[in-house]
Amino acid sequence: MLKFAALGELRDEANETSPVVWHGVGHVRQRLRGRSTGPRPDEGGASVSTARSWTGCYIGAHVGAGWSRSDFSDPGTNGFLATIAPAGSAVRDNGKGVVGGGQIGCDYQFASNWVVGAAGDFSWASIDGVASDPFFADKTAGVPLTVRSHTNFLASATGRLGYTWDNVLLYGKGGVAWARDKYEVNNVGCLIFVSCNTGASATRTGWTAGGGIEWAFAPNWSVLLEYGHYGFGTKTLTFTDSNVPAGAPLTYSVKQDIDVVKAGLNWRFGNLLR
Repeated sequence: MLKFAALGELRDEANETSPVVWHGVGHVRQRLRGRSTGPRPDEGGASVSTARSWTGCYIGAHVGAGWSRSDFSDPGTNGFLATIAPAGSAVRDNGKGVVGGGQIGCDYQFASNWVVGAAGDFSWASIDGVASDPFFADKTAGVPLTVRSHTNFLASATGRLGYTWDNVLLYGKGGVAWARDKYEVNNVGCLIFVSCNTGASATRTGWTAGGGIEWAFAPNWSVLLEYGHYGFGTKTLTFTDSNVPAGAPLTYSVKQDIDVVKAGLNWRFGNLLR
């Protein structure tokens, strides 16, 4: 009887202390679970930074519109019949058309928000213009003397400097530029009672400057909107007419400027927008 009484007392003591024991075990489990999952937002844990970096390279495509201004002048070497403008004057041809092509480049972000980079681009172009000579019209009766220009492509190698607000980059750019052009001076007097339709072509070297804005809308993708001015100065060219070889060559000077607005899409790789 004494043995059973002792066992009963031990059982009652275990029942009285078990809630405390199980409560302690549950508390330990909760603490261990909290450590394994890391800090929770409602527990004041530090947030992970989502700041982007523009450091890296890219390749992309673009499409846009172009406007040209070509001033044709006479250097005074062609004689009276082939004169297209008085000394100090020019015939202006205003052209317009479309451009489309691709670009490749790299950027480096420094000093928190500044970005420096270098890029090259190439654009097929169809920028055309024509104008009638207001000074010496009707070299052939009823047919005006006209000048024409056509730009086949534009290319550039540029550097850029920009300032970024996370995934938005505002930048300026500048560098060297090239253009492939064809020119015409039609119905110009090249011989007595004979008119010529002359042409010339040239790959021109000049400069470009402009700026734009770029938006990184996904980890490896960005879109841009950009304006660029291209200046090619004045170049003296030799114009010929294969149908009237005796009346050519003739020499004219052409000053050319082009403005381009384009939108583009870039795929970015390397360390960019990690």
